[in-house]
Amino acid sequence: MRTTQFTEENLPRIAKYLEFESEPKWLTIRFAISISLALDEKLDMSKPIDFSGGKVYAWDVITGKGKNDLQGEQADYHDLFALIVANSAGKTIEDEKEFEKLLEHHCERGFSILASSWKDNSDVFKWLGEEF
Repeated sequence: MRTTQFTEENLPRIAKYLEFESEPKWLTIRFAISISLALDEKLDMSKPIDFSGGKVYAWDVITGKGKNDLQGEQADYHDLFALIVANSAGKTIEDEKEFEKLLEHHCERGFSILASSWKDNSDVFKWLGEEF
């Protein structure tokens, strides 16, 4: 999955607000994706995304595909993410490329929402209550 320069630049700031700065990046990325998925409005898939200046993350990093947690328990949420994304889109996802494209759009929308609505003195719990 690809991210943009905007996402990569905002990732440390958003992680700090969430108190995730000592956590892996995927935690903040998953949070942003979840924010986007929680919205009722559909994604605007017609708008192209400029991925220059961003990074590429493997599925095992973003969705935990094929991973176990530190206790050896299953930590693979790939299929769960695919189901949630498909439900949000109101359609069946045909292949991994389509899933990846939808997830990239959700990631960008989530970071856009977080970056534009979060202030330096924001409280994450208060913000969530106000936004949702």
